[in-house]
Amino acid sequence: MLTVFGSPITNVQDSLDAFRQHGDRMRGTYRAHYRFDASSESPYAPARLERPESLVESAPGAVFPWEQVYLAAATCAGSDYPMFASHQGIPLDSVDLVIEGVFDPRGEFDDISGFHAPPSARHCFLSLHVEAHVVSSAPQADLEALHRRVIRLARPKQRHGGDHLHRARHEQLPRIPRESG
Repeated sequence: MLTVFGSPITNVQDSLDAFRQHGDRMRGTYRAHYRFDASSESPYAPARLERPESLVESAPGAVFPWEQVYLAAATCAGSDYPMFASHQGIPLDSVDLVIEGVFDPRGEFDDISGFHAPPSARHCFLSLHVEAHVVSSAPQADLEALHRRVIRLARPKQRHGGDHLHRARHEQLPRIPRESG
């Protein structure tokens, strides 16, 4: 169930009430985490979603329609690293990729039942940022070319987006724990 700051949301009126009550606190940051390493069974393992403050009490097993954008982008871009690295003969020990975006649902409900979303919420998906941490013995130029290919394929055109590639040795890269289940 969708839960906003502890209150269940089951219809449009519930959403409008939450927007009026919480205002700009409805705008929040999503993060979708993807990991691939030698223990991964497949490059297509699903990404893990981190919700904004307003939605942390929502059902953990549920994926709401707008959240699928972040998960799909992380899984798509993340899986491209091992796929293209393998094809191009680039050794790849691990990839940790995060898709981070600011989302404000109020724009979708503008002009419904007297509700007026702020202009800053007009587009709902307000930003998208891609960050990849790669552990590899490959030359930096090869990794940068791989990164450019992945980003070119995966990143929607955004005015406020960005992407970063970080290279690390095994001992420098913090491990992101895998969720069981």
